[in-house]
Amino acid sequence: MSAPRRAAILMVDDRPENLMALEAILEPLGHDLVRALSGEEALREVLRRDYACILLDVQMPGLNGFETAELIKKRERSRFTPIVFLTAISKEDEFVFQGYSVGAVDYMFKPFNPDILRSKVSVFIDLYLKTEQLREQAERLRDAERRELELEHRARLSESEARMAEIVESVQEAIITFGDDRVITLFNEAAEVMFALVTDDAMERTADQLFEGFEQVDLDRVCRDTRTTPDARGPARPPARSLTLTGCRADGTRFPAEASISCLELEAERVFTVIARDVSERKAAEEALRQQAVSLERTGEELRRVNEQLQARQSELEAAMSARSRFYASMSHELRTPINAILGYSALLLDDIYGPLNPEQARGIDRANKAAKHLLELVNDILDLSKIEAGKLELEIQPATFPGLIHDLFVTVRPLADEHGSELALDFSGESVTLITDPRRVRQILLNLLSNAIKFGEGKPITVSCRRRADGGVEVDVADRGMGISPDDLEKIFDEFVQLSQPNQHQGTGLGLPISRRLAKLLDGTLTVQSAPGEGSTFRLTLPAKVSEMGGVPLIDDDVYPAPSSSSPPMDVADLPPPPPDPVPAPAADDGSADPPAAEDAAGSADLRDAGDAQPSAGGPVSGASADPGADASGEGQASAGRAAVAEASAPRPDGLSPDPKARRKRDRAASPEAEPDTEPNAASGDAEEEAGSPVHAGP
Repeated sequence: MSAPRRAAILMVDDRPENLMALEAILEPLGHDLVRALSGEEALREVLRRDYACILLDVQMPGLNGFETAELIKKRERSRFTPIVFLTAISKEDEFVFQGYSVGAVDYMFKPFNPDILRSKVSVFIDLYLKTEQLREQAERLRDAERRELELEHRARLSESEARMAEIVESVQEAIITFGDDRVITLFNEAAEVMFALVTDDAMERTADQLFEGFEQVDLDRVCRDTRTTPDARGPARPPARSLTLTGCRADGTRFPAEASISCLELEAERVFTVIARDVSERKAAEEALRQQAVSLERTGEELRRVNEQLQARQSELEAAMSARSRFYASMSHELRTPINAILGYSALLLDDIYGPLNPEQARGIDRANKAAKHLLELVNDILDLSKIEAGKLELEIQPATFPGLIHDLFVTVRPLADEHGSELALDFSGESVTLITDPRRVRQILLNLLSNAIKFGEGKPITVSCRRRADGGVEVDVADRGMGISPDDLEKIFDEFVQLSQPNQHQGTGLGLPISRRLAKLLDGTLTVQSAPGEGSTFRLTLPAKVSEMGGVPLIDDDVYPAPSSSSPPMDVADLPPPPPDPVPAPAADDGSADPPAAEDAAGSADLRDAGDAQPSAGGPVSGASADPGADASGEGQASAGRAAVAEASAPRPDGLSPDPKARRKRDRAASPEAEPDTEPNAASGDAEEEAGSPVHAGP
């Protein structure tokens, strides 16, 4: 074990007895104590060695303590040595300030506590020893780094030499050396392969036999160019040592080659080195590229012609798609008029307005009524789709509150859920969220998702989760526990007229989800799905806090377009004003007579015009006050049917859509005593053309 390191302490005082007292105090520390009786002697001691601490008297003959300390601090090696002033006389503040200003770390008055002085000096000794230890460690670290750098340099040098040797041994170019007599002296393995010549045979040949026209190469010029720098050669004349040659194999075949030649001038001889490579493949590739360039030029010209044809066909296709959209819209309007007539008349027949029906007749008319509803739903979907594709679907921007809007939809789909045995649950916590969007289209999307969840949920509970997003929007998840959807079919369900084959196939148009996704996009939102077979499906509707008004129509008149409210009571048929008496005459007596007179048809058309575009309820035909089968059908029974038709046209649409303003004005005219019946045959068609909404699904 090495001996503990010892530090030196310099004690400076002009009185020997004071130095003796200091030695007695500091001797227990076990370090070297050095005396100095004057400032000059103290400076000499500082030049000889380094000290851990200097105890310096202030008042001394010659150089006083302040002057001595100032000189010590001016020396670079001792400028950080701690100095402690000891004085019994100079206790005034100006002396204390002067002591600290010349670099002292402490200023102590005599008499002082020996333990305090010993403790302070001990701290300075520890700092000095640790500093010396760090200095030695840094020196050892520098030595280690120096040795490591030397080793690394040697390793790199060895690695570079090995790499160079490996490169020379494995180079793919032919390396050939010869002297002034042009006789080959070195012929590597790559040269053997290139010239199909073994080394022993090559040593008996000259370089002129390996390359055609090589005898014309001026070797003296090669040496001059090798000695000359590239700047001295000038940019106009390339160096002569880069050559394009034709190689000659042993079997007499020729091949293109590129070579570089250099000259090494020794004392006794000159050694020329030729490094050559076979460029046959490159030349062939260049020729192939040239031919490809010509072919590409011809192909590019053909592509330009085809592109022009495609652009013309694209214009024709766009025109055809526009015509198709117009055709869809026109045909949808034209089809809705007779469909509404079928629905209205079938409802009147099922209500026994024209007399009682036997069971077979009732079943047949009920089937016709349901088929007409499905057809009207398909027509409405096609009309919506055509408007979206044509970019003519306008949004009605107004506030929509969640989860109030969902509660309203629960009331609408409750009968369908009860029919399938599904329970509806809403998962929402926190305060209500109000969005600036189109409530009508939001209801249309969610109604479609809820209807699908009920139909395909196999009677299991259905959960609707509503969450506020960080950006102020909402996320609505509609989750069922039904049969689920295969991963391969997840995107197919959003294609038009696509219905997946399932065990319990449900009737539908195949347009609900495609329209819902397009509507979500129009609302600056998204509609996605997550599903797995046997685990059910979850459709997620994401909506922003405020929809952009691109294509939207902000509502101004709140009387005509009231804002949605979760607290607003649903409108009932009884709240509507009664329509004028139905002018339809009584049906013919049961005497087997022919069709009712033309006046009856005209009057029936007037009733259907009041119904507008509304559909009968999903649960069955619209029913007013049933007339007694034996009573006069032209009386109260027909009036009841008329009120039912008007109520159906004017009542709030179950998917949350507001009633058509024109239908409302027709209702008001029908309720007015001064209003005269509209007998124009195609009035219903005009109303149908105003309706661009989705199919109507009746609620409770």
